[in-house]
This record gives sequence, structure tokens and C-alpha cells, in this order.
Amino acid sequence: MTLFEQLKLFPKLDLHIDYFGSIQKNSILKLTNMLDEKIEDVIDYTSLKNYDNYKEIVAKALNTLERIEVATTDLIKKLKNDNLIYGEIFLNLDLFSKSLKKRDLVLTILKVIKNSNLNLNLVLQLESSITKEEMYEDLNILYEFYNKGINGVYFNKTKQENLDSYQALFDKFMKDQIPYIVCLDSKLTNQNKEIYYNAKRIIYNIMEIPHDNFLNVILNNNIILEFPLTYQSSYNIYDSLENHFVHDLYKNLVSVTFTTIDMTILDTDILNEYCKLFNVFPFNLHDLVNINLNILNKLNVKDKIKNDLIADFKEKANELL
Repeated sequence: MTLFEQLKLFPKLDLHIDYFGSIQKNSILKLTNMLDEKIEDVIDYTSLKNYDNYKEIVAKALNTLERIEVATTDLIKKLKNDNLIYGEIFLNLDLFSKSLKKRDLVLTILKVIKNSNLNLNLVLQLESSITKEEMYEDLNILYEFYNKGINGVYFNKTKQENLDSYQALFDKFMKDQIPYIVCLDSKLTNQNKEIYYNAKRIIYNIMEIPHDNFLNVILNNNIILEFPLTYQSSYNIYDSLENHFVHDLYKNLVSVTFTTIDMTILDTDILNEYCKLFNVFPFNLHDLVNINLNILNKLNVKDKIKNDLIADFKEKANELL
């Protein structure tokens, strides 16, 4: 069996499946009268420049609960074909049509997930740009469905912002023991380090190794560093990945995971991301087993689900080693 065949069959994790970016073009064509050429106009397989346009198309196409159910079913079928054993879908409720109730949206997507028997959880994505009323509504959804299909929250800021003004929000998440995820796409200089230090996961979009103090905090607090390879390589820094520090972090026992932030416009899938680990970095199949086992042990899921996932993963991975 070739390495590619092994990776194709490998039981996969993806902790950052972008819902809007992962809805397949075929689903949109099936659900609407939109011309294929119109969609192709906004799809660029080498960059993210048209991602906002693609999100708008998805939002217009998924304007009823019935359409959302069909598109979500198609997405989960794709994930199953990729041999995903666990995933987290990032869901931004404020991108959907305002005519749809947010609670109904969540219930519809969770119903499809339940019927699929695939281990998936939602991560609610909050945008700093939304109104106070929208934020309040989103937080109500988060608290209602926490540990009932939603297992975390991701706070997305603009690159110009720091998170200091949202300290009270993160304090509340900590008090209520709701794990949160933040993105670090610049240095920690002049930013509130406590917000990052108390996060359960940090999306690490920069190409510089974390400084020693930050590394110690990551290790001491069991923070997972998430590296979105496609996202980084889309900004013409793929050549720099050869000298990327992520393998050194793995060797130093930092919890790392590799995610797609899966965007249909990039024509990416989980298998492609796994292949990059071997084509660019000095990882091997045993490393990948250790990486995923480490992440499975840190998942915010019930112990029985976690133990079943670990047992299933070990059985399937061992068949390929």
C-alpha cells in the first residue's frame, strides 16, 4: 500500500470545518437555478480573495431550512468519504438570512448531524462586528445548546483589533467553563495576553515560533495550537513552510493540530492537508497517530464518546501501520 493510499484510509480529525466555506458547489447548483458560470465567476482556486462573495452565494442559496438540511447532508457525506472520525464545524449564525430564526438553524443542522452517526460538534463563531442585539442572541444560543451539540465558541476579530475590550466576555466564558478559541495572526505585543493564555485553542496564523514564555504557557495550560495550512499557503508563503517551526513544536510536546478551515473555493479537503504534512514537513505516519491521539484526549466531549473515539481511532490507525 502506498503512502497516499494509507493517508486516504487514515482516520482523520478536523477541528475547524468552516460551514459556509465547506458547502459544496454541487449542493448550490442542485438547490437553486443559479448558473454554474455565475458560481465559477467567484471561485478562485488559488486565493481567498473571493471568499466573501462565495459566502454571499451560499447564504442566498441556503435561504430555507429545507435547503440547509440538504446542503448539510451533502457536506457530512463528503466528510464521511474523507474518513473523518471527528470534526468541529464552525458556524456563524449571522451570515444566514435574517428571515430564519437562529434557534431553528441550529436545530436543523444538529438533526442532520445526529442522523449521520458521525461524531461532529458545532463551534459557534461570534464576530466582533455584529450588533449588541445579535451578540446577545448568539450568546443565548450558545448557552442553550452548550454540551448539546455546541461544544465551544470562537471569537473572530478584525486584524486591526485586539481583544482587550472583550475582556468581560472572556471572563464570563471562563467563569461558566465554556471553552473558547481565538486567532493569533499577529504578535502578542500590546495585546491582552490573558485572553490567549486562557484559551483552549489558538489558531496560529503567523510564521514565527512562539517565544519561550508563550510556549511555557501553552504547555502548562494544555492549549492546542491549530495550524491552518491551506490558509497560510494561500498567501504565497507555502514555500516558507519547509522551514516552518511546527515540527519542532511537536517534538517539544506542544499539542498541535492541522486543520483545513475547509473552503470549497480552494478545492481543499482533509486528505490534501494530510498529504502536505508529508510532502513539506518531516512528519511520518506514526507522528500523525501521536498527534491525533493527543488531540482526541483533549477534546471537550463526554468521557464515553472520547474513549470510544480513541478506541476506534487506534483500531483503524493500527491497521495501516
